[in-house]
Amino acid sequence: MLPHEHGYQISHEVAETDEDAAVRFSASAPQVRRIQRPNLRAVPEHSGRAWLLDAVGLHEEWDDLFYGLVDDDGLIPFRSRVAELWENGDPKLQDYLSGLRVHTPDEWNDGFEERHLAEWYRVLIGAYISPIRGFASPPALKDDLPDLGWVPAEARRLTWGRELAELASEYSSEEAAAALDLVMRVGNKGWLGQDDITDYLLRFQCMDRSLFRGAQDLIPLVEDAFEVLTIASSAPEMVLLLPGA
Repeated sequence: MLPHEHGYQISHEVAETDEDAAVRFSASAPQVRRIQRPNLRAVPEHSGRAWLLDAVGLHEEWDDLFYGLVDDDGLIPFRSRVAELWENGDPKLQDYLSGLRVHTPDEWNDGFEERHLAEWYRVLIGAYISPIRGFASPPALKDDLPDLGWVPAEARRLTWGRELAELASEYSSEEAAAALDLVMRVGNKGWLGQDDITDYLLRFQCMDRSLFRGAQDLIPLVEDAFEVLTIASSAPEMVLLLPGA
């Protein structure tokens, strides 16, 4: 069912407490005429990948390991910790690690490179995640939401999340975050904070139902995204970790 059938009215007439947000969203989303689509994108039956991340716990350990890097001896506990995670046989952890493009523990031991910090950060994330269902069709979400009046940049942000360097900037110490920002290349996505999740849920709730008259095939896509965000919002102390682009 559409978000409005969860108890919300999808229209420009919203509760008084949501009025400002509804005006902002409707003003920023231009009315578009949907072009004839070559085919319909169905939402796959299987769910995508996503996780709830304990960002506070992650960055407490990250800061501790980072501040131990006063000399070469500080690399030992860092390498040991990420190697421990790498070799952990937990299927849920291995599912997350399988999506990372990083070196192996043997390659890390060959010699330290600054880019290893970015790789170790991503591996360490695996110790603080719990899997949930993700968006069933991220490419369709990114490509098709603009047909419903979404600005393309906002559709991409919802689908792939924010840069991971921004996560460290928000939760890590200033020095540790700055060091990571130097080595974390742009494009390492993604995550959404609870404020992001709240904003996107409200955006869906405020959508005009008439937008779907010429886009019936996008109803399952919107329902799916709304449900994933609702699941993530049920754990307000966590952030939503997405596979990224």
